[in-house]
Amino acid sequence: MPSVVERVDRLEAVFASFMERTEEALADIRASTAEIRASNLRTDALLLEMQRQAEKDRQRADLDRQQAEKDRQQAEKDRKDFNKRLAELSDSMGTLIEDMVAPNARRIASEIFPADPVVRVTQRFRQVHPADRGRMLEIDLLAAGLKHLMVVEAKRRLDPEKIREFVEKVGTLPEFLPEYAAHKLIPVVASVNIDPSVITFLNRHRVYGVAMGDETMQLVNLGQF
Repeated sequence: MPSVVERVDRLEAVFASFMERTEEALADIRASTAEIRASNLRTDALLLEMQRQAEKDRQRADLDRQQAEKDRQQAEKDRKDFNKRLAELSDSMGTLIEDMVAPNARRIASEIFPADPVVRVTQRFRQVHPADRGRMLEIDLLAAGLKHLMVVEAKRRLDPEKIREFVEKVGTLPEFLPEYAAHKLIPVVASVNIDPSVITFLNRHRVYGVAMGDETMQLVNLGQF
């Protein structure tokens, strides 16, 4: 039977071996814990960087939306400004054509009704309806004889629809100017240039056309209807 000393020695050896293994296990645990902590730190850093990048992306997206809205508003403003300038240009072109026709009004009228001398020429005429004050008639130019009344509409561009509207407007003129109710109404449209197809339409509706000739404004369809 082993002696007490031997048993003690064995116990101490077992305990020493146990402590050695325990230290190794603790060292492994410490290493694993350190690795886990390092991994957690890396994960936290990565998450933080992702959050920062997401915030930057959100801010950039907000800035992009704001810029897109500014661009849209600017484009809308530019479109309105362009339409306004185009309308002003169109109006100024119409006024320019009126001013080109006005000095020739008596001559043109005398070519249409030579036996009836012109007694009145009025440019940019406006008249409120005598019975309906809410209605107004606007005429670019009038040239009146004793029996004839030439009514001129100046347009930057002529098309059938505009000519029809003008003829309808001329038909209402006696309502606004009863003193001309017995006059023969002579509708005339004026433009810088009148396409031959439009001249054919004018002839069909018995409307005179005036356009720029070699030197001045002249009738393009005199004697064609």
